[in-house]
Amino acid sequence: MNCTDIEERDNCEIVYVHGAVVSVLARFLDIAVPWIWILGHRPNQYMQWWQTSIALNTNDTSYYGMVRDVGYDLQLPTDEFVSRVSAFDKHGIELIQSHQQMPDTLSLDSIPDSQQNQVLIQNGATLRIYLPHAIETAQVQSFTKGYLATIIDT
Repeated sequence: MNCTDIEERDNCEIVYVHGAVVSVLARFLDIAVPWIWILGHRPNQYMQWWQTSIALNTNDTSYYGMVRDVGYDLQLPTDEFVSRVSAFDKHGIELIQSHQQMPDTLSLDSIPDSQQNQVLIQNGATLRIYLPHAIETAQVQSFTKGYLATIIDT
């Protein structure tokens, strides 16, 4: 794994991983931490019309047809994410791992950058991964001092 030295700042430790894909970054996940929150997942990596089935509302009313620019957040158990991790390899990802499910009303877009880490920690977050696109440089943040070194050293 091609990564930088670990930096400390903003209540966390940070490492940058070059040429990353999501399945490589999954080694930073702690399988004992039960929840993954994926922010703004886009199932189609291109801006184009494509056919799929999509929910129109929470009453199970679905539509099968042409859609474009679909994006959503996902919250799923860590072990389920790990079992599907290769499905994300052609995509970028923003991911939070936490000890508890995130509240319905938590939206990081409404929180200033300078306060996001503290809010995440208060909500049980242990790790944050941001990869803008596949095979680019990812930022991995750990809110547990010393954790990143245990992963990089193995």
